[in-house]
Amino acid sequence: MSLEKQDWLSAASDNRQISDAELDLLLQQPELQQKLERYQLAAAVFRREKTVPLPSDFSADIAKLLQDEPVYQLTQSRSLLHKVGAGIKYAANGSWLKPVAQGAVAAGVALFAVLGVQQYQQPNGQDLMSPSPVLQTNPIGGFATPVSLSSTTADTRFAEQEQQAMQEQQRRLQVLLQAHRQQVRVMAQDQPKTEQENEQ
Repeated sequence: MSLEKQDWLSAASDNRQISDAELDLLLQQPELQQKLERYQLAAAVFRREKTVPLPSDFSADIAKLLQDEPVYQLTQSRSLLHKVGAGIKYAANGSWLKPVAQGAVAAGVALFAVLGVQQYQQPNGQDLMSPSPVLQTNPIGGFATPVSLSSTTADTRFAEQEQQAMQEQQRRLQVLLQAHRQQVRVMAQDQPKTEQENEQ
């Protein structure tokens, strides 16, 4: 036998994967099967395994044992179905079912009572997890107004505020224009003096 065949047989005995062609060759040649069996026995000895390798005619022995095994068949008889039906009826009407059913009914009633009480106590339109409302301390219009008996609305208050803002803006514009005019006068007075100094 060639050294190449011994290598892949040794690898197969160590549970390494072999190619399909090598497997076909192993299945066709009984000498290779015997050599693989010897390699596996040697590997088991090196690994100190206490198992005995299976003989090559193991499958034939199993087939012979299966032939000797008696054949069992289930027969459908009226009496078997009657027995199964009676067992089911006994289990359904048995003493264990009544306490279980009573416990299930009691648990359902208790659950319904707890959920019903929670729904009854909860105000409409609120979740269980929603926080309580916070007192609003900021005025709606953004500014505080005194409490009075006048019937002014928010729109009229905003209109008054806008007028005040416009008047303030016009006043500032007038101040800026006056300051500019004064600077122009001062510059006009200083310009002839600088021209005279330049001429001299």
